[in-house]
Order: sequence, then structure tokens, then C-alpha cells
Amino acid sequence: MSKESLTLFDRPVFETFVKPGEVTEVRILGTSGKSSAWGNDYARGTVSGCFDDFEAFCEAVRLADKTRHGGIYFTLQVIDPRLIGRVFNRLRPSDVTTSDNNVLAYRWLPADLDPVRPAGVSSSDSELDEALELRDAVAEWCVGELSFPRPIRAMSGNGGHLLFRLPDLPANEENKLFIKSTLEGLAARFNTGKVHIDTAVHNPARIWKLYGTTARKGDEVPAGPGREARPYRTAYIDDLGDNQ
Repeated sequence: MSKESLTLFDRPVFETFVKPGEVTEVRILGTSGKSSAWGNDYARGTVSGCFDDFEAFCEAVRLADKTRHGGIYFTLQVIDPRLIGRVFNRLRPSDVTTSDNNVLAYRWLPADLDPVRPAGVSSSDSELDEALELRDAVAEWCVGELSFPRPIRAMSGNGGHLLFRLPDLPANEENKLFIKSTLEGLAARFNTGKVHIDTAVHNPARIWKLYGTTARKGDEVPAGPGREARPYRTAYIDDLGDNQ
């Protein structure tokens, strides 16, 4: 990350997503074994926790990112604050996670621009560059042609992210269809043979890469004769757009 990169470990960024009195669920996939990050309980699969406290969030997530995992995510939209009672400002092995009926509102229209490559493989630098280039083109078009607010622009670890701020739309079928159809329209217009916009991220309880944590898909591959490096990278935000 550059010195200008932002993460959810920056309080103003955290509070851009989680307002006072609100809760976010942190979900860690692909865990295996014991860790002090989740109370030294044995975990195999999913670890999760709900947070409304910034300091507790930072401590738990930073510790968890040092473990072996398949990705650390958070709930992007506005969820029922009563979920804090499931796992209070900590992490633990759990199969009980946020579902669509636990989401109160859509706050963000998310676009995930991912390089086309085999599943379970980190992107190369050239693939990442193509995704970020298309990300910026999509952002400019949406602002200029659709009058969307300037979005958050981010790097997911393997591709590009855009987050367009919404006026906290109720998480109902009508707005779910709006998110879905918008993503499908963007994909139809901008998808290339090398980068695709993920149209499956429209459901309210969709989890999103937690900025400041490491994306680890497959093995980390160094550059060599006839092959590009496929490194692990830390996800970050490089532009908050109109959300500053």
C-alpha cells in the first residue's frame, strides 16, 4: 500500500461504513485451527463476529489477518443492530451469519471488477492493472452519464472495487432488483475478455473484502521463466470520492 492508501483501520473510513449506533459483521472464511484471534477455540471454516466498537474491531481483525485464512470480509450494507448480541465485539467460530432478512437498508451500490482467470488463483500485476483501468472507466461513465456521486475506488487484493453511495434505500425486492439490473447493465456495457463485473453482489447481505486485510487466493507465486508473479496483496481504498 502507498502512504495515501486508506483502510478500515482508519477511524474516519470505518465511520464512513459504520455510523454511530450501527453494527457490522466481520466474517473470515477458510480458517483452520486455534488462534487467539478467536479466543483460542478450534475453528474449521467460518469465524465471525459483530462490532460497533472501532478499537475492538481493529484489534480483532488485525490479529486475525496474521492467521491462515481464505479471506476477511465485512457486511457492506446497514444491518440490524441487534445482531451485536450474537458475538459482541469479538470473533468466534460460527455458522450463524447475517442473512438478507437481517439487512435494513442498501447504503452502497457495489461493483467488483475482477480479472478473468482460473478460480482460486491470485491475479498477476498486469491482470490487476487491467481491472483498475476498467474500474476507472466505469466510474467516470457512471458519474458523467448516470449522474451518480463520485464513488469510493478501491483495490480488492486481486481486482478493482467501486462503491456508489445510496440514500439508504430499504432492503426490499424493488431495490434489490434496482441493484441487480444496474450491475447487469454495467456488465453488458463494460465487460471485456479480460475483466468482468460481478453481477452476483446485489443481495443485501453480501459480504465485501475488508480493506486493510490480505487477499490470499491459492499459493503465492514468484515470477519465473515464462510466468508472472501472483502475489498476495493487502486490499485498500485509494479514493473516497464524494464520501470524505
